[in-house]
Amino acid sequence: MKTFDSIILAGGLGTRLRGVVPGLPKVLAPVNNKPFLDIILSSLSKWECIEKVVIAVGYMADKIIERYKDTSKYNFKILFSVEEELLGTGGAIKKALAQTETDNVLVLNGDSYVETDLHVLARKHMEASASMTIVLRVVENASRYGRVKINSDKRIVCFEEKTPECSKGYINAGMYLFKRKLFDDVKDNSVISLEKELLPVFIKEEVFGYISSGKFIDIGIPETYKIADKYLKEVC
Repeated sequence: MKTFDSIILAGGLGTRLRGVVPGLPKVLAPVNNKPFLDIILSSLSKWECIEKVVIAVGYMADKIIERYKDTSKYNFKILFSVEEELLGTGGAIKKALAQTETDNVLVLNGDSYVETDLHVLARKHMEASASMTIVLRVVENASRYGRVKINSDKRIVCFEEKTPECSKGYINAGMYLFKRKLFDDVKDNSVISLEKELLPVFIKEEVFGYISSGKFIDIGIPETYKIADKYLKEVC
């Protein structure tokens, strides 16, 4: 089994959660009495294919670094990519890539948990010779996310904008496995969004979807954060 480095996007402002968890970056919002980021790191630690995790930090970076800088509870090394000015998700990935070494890199949103078999994800990615494989999840109401359209080979065809009319469909679950060279043309320190600006360009390459049927939750808004304790009780 090939190994790969991972990047966790943890630099966002988390404005929608500030009224619920004041004084903390959203990745440190407590779920079942532990920071949400602990849950993500623990889930990665179950897989021997992860050698290194780079946490991309920006807003309240000092709080995240302080908690994880000396930890030895996981079976991988933890490094930090610090944004002095927020670069957006695409810019954050480009900056963090400088601290990774593997040809393929796994990226996760720091405010989402998606249950995924990383061995199967990696195998499907390699078999398809994919430039990027995006973990997808079916939800009953995609209005908050927008839908992802795939063809019969699970190649991603397009991303539909989120609208109130978005009903059941596949959504981007915030986990990506990609060839690092995909970001070669992204300028260093550029402020750019992965979702809005880069993915519509990347799908001109070989970008595929991997469908997860496991647990999925995005704690980025108060409504979903409030149910996270119960939903992730068996995970924590």
